[in-house]
Amino acid sequence: MIIDVHAHYTQASPKLDAYRGRQISSQNQPKKGSLGISDDEIADALGGNLRQMKDRGIDRLMFSPRAGGMGHDFGSELISRYWSEVNNDLIGRVCKLFPEQFSPVGQLPQTPGVSPKNCLEEIDRCVHEWGFVGFNINPDVSGGAQPFTPSLGSEWWYPLWEKMVALDVPGMIHASSTLNPGLHMNGAHYVNWDTAAVVELCNSRVFDDFPKLKLIIPHGGGAIPFQWRRHSALHALEKRRPFEEMVKHLYFDAALYDQDSLELLVRRMGPDNVLYASEMFGTAKAVDPSTGRCYDDTVPMVKAIDWLSDADREKIFSGNARRLYSRAKL
Repeated sequence: MIIDVHAHYTQASPKLDAYRGRQISSQNQPKKGSLGISDDEIADALGGNLRQMKDRGIDRLMFSPRAGGMGHDFGSELISRYWSEVNNDLIGRVCKLFPEQFSPVGQLPQTPGVSPKNCLEEIDRCVHEWGFVGFNINPDVSGGAQPFTPSLGSEWWYPLWEKMVALDVPGMIHASSTLNPGLHMNGAHYVNWDTAAVVELCNSRVFDDFPKLKLIIPHGGGAIPFQWRRHSALHALEKRRPFEEMVKHLYFDAALYDQDSLELLVRRMGPDNVLYASEMFGTAKAVDPSTGRCYDDTVPMVKAIDWLSDADREKIFSGNARRLYSRAKL
C-alpha cells in the first residue's frame, strides 16, 4: 500500500474562489453563506487525482485544503472561522464520496494575534462530525507582517498541542501565503518555514511537555538535511541537547523531486521518521524535460533506494502513516 500524506484540493470548483471573493468584498459585514457546490461537481474536479493515483500506484491521499489559500493573514477572526469551516466541510464531503481513496485533513481558523485556543472548537467539530485524521498548522499566521507569530517553541501554542495529543491527531507544519514581496511563496517562503519550524521546535521544551505530540515537517524538512552539521554545531555551542537527538521527535514528508535529496533525507532522519508524499497537485506537477515524466512522479525514486530493506520501504510508503494517522481507516 502507498499512502501520500501531502495532497491539497487544488482542483476545487471555481465556486470556492467565488465564495472567497464575496468574503473579501463584504469583510465589514461577514456572513457565512454557502458554496453551492454539488456532489457531481466535487467528483468531476477529482478526476485528475484519481487517474494519477491509479497510474502511479498510490492507494490513498491525506487530503487537505490548498495551503496557499488558507488565507489566515486576511480578515477578522470571524472571517477566518467561516473560511476554514467551508473549506473543511468541502474536504469532508470529498472523503465521504471517496472513502477508500481520501482521508480528511483540515485547516485551522488561525488569526494574527489571536491565541490558538480559537482553533480548538473547529478541531473537535472536524474530528467528531467529519472524521478528520489530521490538521495543517500555519507557523506564520500573519504572513510575515505584524503582529508576528510566536515561535513554535513558545507556550503560546500549548493549547493546540494539548488538544492534538488528547485527540491523537498529527499536525503538518505548513505555511500559507506571505505578504513579503521579496519571497516566492512556493520556492522560498514554504521551505524557509519548514527549516524554521525544525529549528524552533528542537530548541524548545515542546517534546518534554508533549512527548506524544506528532508533528510532520513537509517538503523534506526544507534545508535541514543539507545544513545538518550547522544545527549540530549550534546545539553544541549553546549547550543544548544534541540536535541529532531532538530532531528524532519530528517526522518529515518526502515531497522531494530528485534521487540524491530523497536519499539524504532518509539517511539523516531514518526510515522510521519519513513518510511518502508527492504534494499532488502542487509545485512539481510540471513535466521534467530530461525524463518526460512529471517531477512529482516519485514512487519509482523510493523503490530505487537499493540500500533500504523491504521493511523500511514499507514504513515510508505506508507504515509510518498508519502509525501517525491513527484515526484513519487504513
